[in-house]
Amino acid sequence: MAKKRTKVGFVGLGLMGAPMAANLLKAGYPLQVWNRTADKAKPLVAEGATHCGTPAEAARGADFVVVMVADDAALDAVLFAEEGLSRGLKRGAILINGSTTSPGLGFRAATALRSLSVRYLECPVMRSVQAAREGKLQMLVGGSADDFAKARPVLEVLASDIHYVGDVGKAATMKLACNLLVATSMQAFTEYFALARKSGVPFETMMEVMHAGPLDSQIMRYAEQAVVNPGGRPNFYLKHMLKDVNLALDLARQLDVPVPLTGATRQILAAAKNLGHGDSDYSALVDLVASWAGVAVRG
Repeated sequence: MAKKRTKVGFVGLGLMGAPMAANLLKAGYPLQVWNRTADKAKPLVAEGATHCGTPAEAARGADFVVVMVADDAALDAVLFAEEGLSRGLKRGAILINGSTTSPGLGFRAATALRSLSVRYLECPVMRSVQAAREGKLQMLVGGSADDFAKARPVLEVLASDIHYVGDVGKAATMKLACNLLVATSMQAFTEYFALARKSGVPFETMMEVMHAGPLDSQIMRYAEQAVVNPGGRPNFYLKHMLKDVNLALDLARQLDVPVPLTGATRQILAAAKNLGHGDSDYSALVDLVASWAGVAVRG
């Protein structure tokens, strides 16, 4: 693929979107960007990106358009609103949805775009903001295998681990299942921490035991950092984790899958959001459960 002749549009310059867009620009792709808050585009424009006034403008003439937005409502708006992407996408373009959204919306988007001769790939991503900066995200891909092959050079700029899951709907479902596991694991850590802390076990001992045995995992080490290095910039907003858990519960309801742990974790996430932690990292659950237990997180 000749990068100079392959134009890419990018919509959604949030925590993950901005570094992803920057990597495409560094890789040599001509980039046209749009974000609801226009100021977030300034660093990319300074590096050579073209700022667009609407999603439709960001899509115009692009071979690929990457979308990274918060939820179903935001995706629906940037796709189908009066100045949405569907008004600017050219025939043969491939829309790459990197957002975590419902399988149902993916089916609807793919069908609507197909009528415009536009292809749709769902490509939700995992890992941290740092991984997004380094182009080392993990990506799940759903859609046509042929479309995936065409888009792969673009996707490989963004992710170091790419998993083709199957048709549209499969990757979205897999991402919700993954975030279900992440959310319940974080909640499990909070209870592990609060119980041991209230019993007087030193934090260093808790972590020594965790790291040395079968409890160890990347998620547990991430949770540990909520205690060791508090107050950093969020990697994943708690309000977005709540949204993903709600989507997982909706899907489980449709499929008659019992998910009692996820239901309980959803209640804790909702409580945390209502107590003002929505814009904090989802590891804020540690602070919330510790406060309910009457123990200090630090010190």
